Amino acid sequence: MDNINFKFSDKFRSQWIKVKFYQEEADFGKAEIAKDIRFCEATKEAIHRPVLLDRDSINCPGARYAFGWSNKHELLEQCHEKGHFKKDILEPMLSSIPYLKEPFKYIGLNTPGEPDLLISYILPESAMELIKLHQYHFGKNLDVSLSSMMPICSGIAVRAYLEERMAFSFACEDSRQYGQIDRNRLAVGIPQKLFPVFAN
Repeated sequence: MDNINFKFSDKFRSQWIKVKFYQEEADFGKAEIAKDIRFCEATKEAIHRPVLLDRDSINCPGARYAFGWSNKHELLEQCHEKGHFKKDILEPMLSSIPYLKEPFKYIGLNTPGEPDLLISYILPESAMELIKLHQYHFGKNLDVSLSSMMPICSGIAVRAYLEERMAFSFACEDSRQYGQIDRNRLAVGIPQKLFPVFAN
């Protein structure tokens, strides 16, 4: 299944990025550790070349929290300083946002081997096709949790990985800017467990 992203690209007419979590050093292929980058920005870079991330790579406080590389207090302080939300609103919002309690050492984007999940920025028509296949396979509606906070790192990558289910997001201003997500596209994450449901 090393070519799983190509199967998805052919079927759903969009570029798919393989995401792999590593607890230790492995075969990273030609990937080099990125510096001073946002996770959403790294997904854009991974379309052109493999990208490797560690806790020192990420400059976005939300992504650092999502991947377990900083704590809630640090994120609350940084968000409050930027004036995004008041602390009394932030705390309950963060309680529903998934994050890695046990962080990995590296995150590989389009590195060798089978990924833990795939991410793509798709057209609404492709989202419709994915939901249709999901309903056909499971015989029920897809429950979706949406947030404007950390929508790609937490809402897509971490949620799809931890919950082993398809995740959607409309992104946020920063991720659309740094990840260069077109206005007519939305984000989707599909965990390894569900690859056979959509790739066959």
